[in-house]
Amino acid sequence: MQRWMMLATLGALCLSAAPASAQPETSSETTMIVLDGSGSMWGQIDGTSKIEIAREAIGRLVADWPEGRALGLMAYGHRREADCGDIETLVAPGPLDMDTVNAAVSEVTPRGKTPIGGSVRAASDAIGDAMSSSVIVVTDGLENCGADLCALGDELAAGGTGLKTHVIGFDIAESTDQLACLAEATGGRYLAAEDAESLTGALQEVAAEPEPEPAGPIAVDEFDRAELGAGWEIAHPAPQNYVLDGGKLVALTARPGNIDDPEQPNVFRWREAELPEGDWEIAAEFRAELGEVQTLGGRKAVVEVALFSDPENNIVARIYRQGNSNDDMHLQITSTSGGNATSDSVEIAGDIRGYDLARILTDFKEKGVRLVLAKQGREYRARLEMNGWAMTDGGPEVIETEPVQVLRAAGDPALFAGTWGDKQTVVEFDRIEILAAE
Repeated sequence: MQRWMMLATLGALCLSAAPASAQPETSSETTMIVLDGSGSMWGQIDGTSKIEIAREAIGRLVADWPEGRALGLMAYGHRREADCGDIETLVAPGPLDMDTVNAAVSEVTPRGKTPIGGSVRAASDAIGDAMSSSVIVVTDGLENCGADLCALGDELAAGGTGLKTHVIGFDIAESTDQLACLAEATGGRYLAAEDAESLTGALQEVAAEPEPEPAGPIAVDEFDRAELGAGWEIAHPAPQNYVLDGGKLVALTARPGNIDDPEQPNVFRWREAELPEGDWEIAAEFRAELGEVQTLGGRKAVVEVALFSDPENNIVARIYRQGNSNDDMHLQITSTSGGNATSDSVEIAGDIRGYDLARILTDFKEKGVRLVLAKQGREYRARLEMNGWAMTDGGPEVIETEPVQVLRAAGDPALFAGTWGDKQTVVEFDRIEILAAE
């Protein structure tokens, strides 16, 4: 299957009407803190009331609040006893005003009940449709106003707003299953805190900005079909030396040499693929049969991933087994312009200097690698990523060349498997993909 994925940038703009009764303007990233103001918050830990500990922890949190991220504050149980409707928005969601938030927190005086469900629902309504929104509940007790927190979590998750509810259970001795259920159903987290330090840490942990999801590939070919199809062009095709079989492009040496040989058969050019503007990577995952260990040097195998315009203009990331007396293996980046080549190489293995070459050749065949041609500005590098193994015990699982400089480059993503000698190389390409690099 050949899959194409277009990446789109989505923007969100949340607007509110002018009347005072309307929801306030919020940014696309909004967090509402819900503070427990029930009577039990007068309980003490190490001589300090829990409400005072919570005030200080929230103060530390907002002191480092991310710029541009909206914040609101709610409390429950802080005005009336035995009133499950005692839920109040103290600070409407909006740009952070630290003094206002701290002043509002300082005025929360514990008195009443613990309507967690009603408070989370009210927080969701206050946030509205803001993207990347979350609610952080700080509570020292369980729901005691009849709400089913698991059902509420399922309802919020089904609403499609992406609202996450994080719950911090502060000094709770009873079962917290319902609290955890609410958090987990919405994609949030439940964390327990026992003292001032752990409450501060829990708040900072759930409020931390998530790591951005890695961008997926722009284009992928996984070769799970019978023919390469019109999206590919094969230079000097030798069909007896390649086949698509079991979701792999299997290539067998047809003629000694590299991708830049003008008569080289079976240079696979991915004509249909388009490279993005800016920085990018062309990456191929494969397994390769590179021969056995031999006394006077082994098979002179080569596998290449390239940006290929023609034999005299190309940029190639390659691994090759040199087949000399030391049986060296190298990772290389080569830029060829008008027939003039510039390159950088890294020796990655050999039959001496502590390498277990037999094991390395087996890992190439059974575990496979990922060979990457990476562009960053005017610099191009070759990178080799091993799939959970390394060339030496405890060695790196990623090896990279130094860059070569290229001012202008054009061409198609391309693959090639061959040899520099008289013995064939067999390579099974599992996948090729193009990624936009940050």
